[in-house]
Amino acid sequence: MVKDTQKRLDVVPSQRPSVISAPTPSVVDVPHPKVAPSPLVDAADAPAARSAAVRRPVWIGLAAGMALAVAAGGAVYAADQKAQVAREKALDAHVRVDRATLAAAGDAAVERTTDQIVAPAAYAASRAAATATAQSTVTHANATLAAAPNAGDAPRAALAAATGAVGTALTAPGVSLASLRSLVAGVAAPEKAAVDAQAAWQAAENARIAAEQAAAAAQAQAAAAARASTPSRSTTRTTTTKPATTAPVAPTTGGVPAGGLVCKGSGGSGASESSVSAIGSAINAYRSSLGLPQLGVSRSGSLVAHAINMANTGGIWHSGGDNIVACVSNGSASAMVSAWSRSPSHDAQMRRTDVSSMAVGGAALNGWLFGAVKFS
Repeated sequence: MVKDTQKRLDVVPSQRPSVISAPTPSVVDVPHPKVAPSPLVDAADAPAARSAAVRRPVWIGLAAGMALAVAAGGAVYAADQKAQVAREKALDAHVRVDRATLAAAGDAAVERTTDQIVAPAAYAASRAAATATAQSTVTHANATLAAAPNAGDAPRAALAAATGAVGTALTAPGVSLASLRSLVAGVAAPEKAAVDAQAAWQAAENARIAAEQAAAAAQAQAAAAARASTPSRSTTRTTTTKPATTAPVAPTTGGVPAGGLVCKGSGGSGASESSVSAIGSAINAYRSSLGLPQLGVSRSGSLVAHAINMANTGGIWHSGGDNIVACVSNGSASAMVSAWSRSPSHDAQMRRTDVSSMAVGGAALNGWLFGAVKFS
């Protein structure tokens, strides 16, 4: 027992100071070495010495922690500075994008404004051209109607309807440009049909007149042959002298002079002056359709008398004071002009550009119209 006690007394225990860790988890405190009590310290001062020894590593740890905290704060500040610079750069980029977008929008607005100016101007020009074409189409179609009185009811009605539709569109508000052009295009077919029908009628009429003239010539030859074969007889007759009558050519069968044309179904007595102004207006309408200038129209007494003579006789021939003569069965001046237009020699007279006026004579009998015109 005494031995064990002695053994424990031989061992002098050493003091291990307390360990205080710094605030930063990454720093590990190093244990302070064992310190034996100084022999110069009194027994009464030993506790104070041990306390000072314990506080020394604590302050050292605190100082190290503070240094680490300052370093960490500097790193955080530097990171914040970098983030701020990045935000400023991003904002500047957004500003540049916005400015570019606004500039592009401004250019688009300018382009839209230009389109709003150019497009209506182009449309107005197209509209004016289409309107002029439509008016010209109506004028030409009306002239065709006037020149095709014998085309038949159906072709004339179809052409009149197509022309009327174009005329209505020209005055109606809100008609689209496409609709106007479509209506104009729809006039061509009925106009051609009317012209063709009139030409067919005229061809048949010419053939009829030629056949009648051939028959009349054959009859005249037969009569002449019969007279030549009859023996002459001597007779005594009292002759009475009468004033001579004016006749440009000796009459043949039917009273129509040689070289003239018989208008079958016409003739008689009581013809009267008629349609002088109508004949002149129809000729001028035909000239207008060809782009030719209008001619002055005047009544000619001698041509009126010639027209009356032809109407009563039932045929047509030149008197020497006219350029063209004609007869039509329906009493229409436009039909007369249409007939002239299909004869090259007569059409050339109506198309003359070396004249400025025309003298006209006209007569009517039993629904027939006879005319004679002199251009000068």
